[in-house]
Amino acid sequence: MNKPKIVIFALGGTILMTGDSQTGVKPNLSAHDLIHSLPQLAQMVDLEVEQLVQKPSGALTIIDIAQLASEVRDAAQRGVDGVVVIQGTDTIEETAFALDLMIRASCPVVITGAMRNPSMAGSDGPANLVTAISAATNAELADYGVIVAFDCELHLACHVAKQDSIKGDAFTSPLCGPIGRVVEDRLLLFSRPVDRESFRFNQNDMLEAPPVALLTSSMNDDGRLITAAVDSGYKAIVLAAMGAGHVPPDVADRLEEAASHIPTIFCSRNPGGQVCKKTYGYKGGEMDLLQRGLISSGWLSPLKAKILTSLMLGQNLGKEEISVSLQAYDGGSK
Repeated sequence: MNKPKIVIFALGGTILMTGDSQTGVKPNLSAHDLIHSLPQLAQMVDLEVEQLVQKPSGALTIIDIAQLASEVRDAAQRGVDGVVVIQGTDTIEETAFALDLMIRASCPVVITGAMRNPSMAGSDGPANLVTAISAATNAELADYGVIVAFDCELHLACHVAKQDSIKGDAFTSPLCGPIGRVVEDRLLLFSRPVDRESFRFNQNDMLEAPPVALLTSSMNDDGRLITAAVDSGYKAIVLAAMGAGHVPPDVADRLEEAASHIPTIFCSRNPGGQVCKKTYGYKGGEMDLLQRGLISSGWLSPLKAKILTSLMLGQNLGKEEISVSLQAYDGGSK
């Protein structure tokens, strides 16, 4: 019986870092080093390993992910059974969502990494990699889009969020929980795939990622950063608003002015929250902001709303297309 063919694309991250408390951990390992430390993988699958870049995840760019998307697409077209991506955890939720928008692979695509580097006791990288590879061998997951595998659990790209900066179980899906888990190398799924965002990415049109400002609304905010973002040449603004999509009254005026010039999207800053449509009508409430021309992100997080907006702007799509696309994350147009 032939073993499944799995391709691992490595971007760097803690899973490939070593060091000590004096100098700090740095990217000293390659993906091949990691694979060689896990000889049991050769018994599970036929592995191909490609080190695309070696960067801490905070240094990755949308252009890096576009190049990754091209590699994943090529691997799927040549008939591999699954793809695993390893990178740093700081931006995994953004990479996963961007990649999910960019590709429709015919095989499972799973992203993982590590919270504890290989020089630490209890490093979680090897276990996470085994989980990711086990998931990537299951053809059923291809229908779910890009998956994040951590601590034996599997999460959808559109829902996953990093909720802790230290713990091994840092990744959760605040709104819906994991879609499944891997137990004894067996895939257990708890939910069925759902329709995914309709916007399709054309890499040939992606020459750059236009700058999108990500701002947060807070108590006593006066909104000057909103005006500064417009004046500085940002092509769109994503605002993490309070509660169900609320800002201080004076900020609403600045947002309306910004929305008259560039796409201005507002989200809930709460990890498990979403923007309401017709509950709060006071100045700065979500009804007021919608009437002023702002776009709601629904339940999509600020980080992911920024990714979607940047990709759409990079395809020369504007406010109307962004608004329609974001409706998919708020129960549709009704």
